[in-house]
Amino acid sequence: MSNKEGSKDVSVGTGQVSESEYNEDLLLKKAEELKDQIMLIKDQRRQLIDEVKGLREQRRKLLEERSKLISRLKELKEKKSKLMDELSKLKEERNSLREELSKKREQLRIARSIAEKEGNLAKISLKKLQRRLEELEWRQMTTVLPPHEEERLINEIERLEDLIERVRKAKEQQLSVMELEAEIKALRLKYNDVVTRINEIREEIGNVKGEMQDIVSKLDDYNKKVSALTEKINELSAMIDDLSKQLDQVYSAYREVMIKLKEIKIAKRHRIALEVLEKRRKEIMEKYKRGEPLSLEELKILYGEFDFLT
Repeated sequence: MSNKEGSKDVSVGTGQVSESEYNEDLLLKKAEELKDQIMLIKDQRRQLIDEVKGLREQRRKLLEERSKLISRLKELKEKKSKLMDELSKLKEERNSLREELSKKREQLRIARSIAEKEGNLAKISLKKLQRRLEELEWRQMTTVLPPHEEERLINEIERLEDLIERVRKAKEQQLSVMELEAEIKALRLKYNDVVTRINEIREEIGNVKGEMQDIVSKLDDYNKKVSALTEKINELSAMIDDLSKQLDQVYSAYREVMIKLKEIKIAKRHRIALEVLEKRRKEIMEKYKRGEPLSLEELKILYGEFDFLT
């Protein structure tokens, strides 16, 4: 490098600020601003990320609770279905019992009507009638009677046989009335039990429906809350994405500033090196003018043969 080229460098110690130094101060200030901006964006993004994590945890818990409610609702639906099936069967049984009771009551009415007509006969002792008949039959077989006595005896035997048959039927009818009354009583008890069970099941079904309606209402509330949280999470996630893009842009700007600062520092080192070299060249020139011998290195400096910039 020649002396003329060296004269382009800004002089040292004059108190003047070079353009490169001015630019460096601006870049350093810009770098600090960008670093502050990076920290601010990072802090904002971190706060949003923490908030999103909290919201997601809230949503997770809500979804778990909602899942439990859905499972419970499924159980209640199955329970309701079983109760409805049982209710249907009980109604059929109730109707069948009602029909059977109606038939038995009609049979009892008829039996009582018949029994009332022959009510006094049922009070007669069959054993006494049977003994009397046996006596008359024995007398007929063992005694020789005049014809009119024989005829009277035969008529008496026939009357007793007829009476015995009527008394037997009257007693059977009376027994039938008692049996029908017992059957009707048993049917009525069974009917009342079925009706009671029907009312219990209806009440149970009502309770199940009430709980189901309550769960449906809660599920609607949970769905609204989950939807609101999801919307808020999406909104904050979009803000996080936007901040991440801003951060990338600021990082890019910061890298560019740092590259420029590095270039200025390299240029500054070169300038200082040139100033030192120029000073050294002047010293060597004075030495040369005085006729003093120069070393090979001094000759290289004097004639610009150096490689400090490589």
